[in-house]
Amino acid sequence: MKIYTISDDVYFQNGIISLAKSKGWDIVAHELDSSLTNQLTPDDVVILHLDAKNNSYAKAISPLNKVCKLLVILGAARDIVINDADLVIKSRDSLLDISRAIRVVAKKKKDVSIRDSELSDIENTILKESLKGKNIHLIAKSLNIPPKRVYAYRNKACKKLGGKKISDLLLIRDKLLEESSTFFTSPASIRELDYSF
Repeated sequence: MKIYTISDDVYFQNGIISLAKSKGWDIVAHELDSSLTNQLTPDDVVILHLDAKNNSYAKAISPLNKVCKLLVILGAARDIVINDADLVIKSRDSLLDISRAIRVVAKKKKDVSIRDSELSDIENTILKESLKGKNIHLIAKSLNIPPKRVYAYRNKACKKLGGKKISDLLLIRDKLLEESSTFFTSPASIRELDYSF
């Protein structure tokens, strides 16, 4: 088992490495690139530091979590929702909590089975359009359904992803839009969807 830390913040990386040395662990600072993801095994642990400056790292959460154990440490002041990590903590947590989190993730057995998206096609469509900034009424008109139903589907999708409202998902918007584009259906097939819930 190898433990890697990925962050744009050198002070954060050095702090995690120092904390690990005091516990007898060996953690390697690494850049986020394809060479790392290709060499990871289900026993390896990646500690990913995510904050407002490097929110592009959010795109890597899902691919990393499919091949290794993933601990995400949030540097952002506000809470965000990440559904695809093994464990999510805040960078302002105590050193004891951070070391416990590393220990918990390291001991965890990783199931690398591929999970299907939890969202239905209509939820993916509505979520994608909402994250692009489209108005509820425009989405409702384009799908030929009432605006209340669009609200209901969007809220249901947010809850499935662990959020309370659409603003919870804005930090990881690019990742969600990228993933939902694979599920996006053509306008002709949208009319054929079952809109009941």
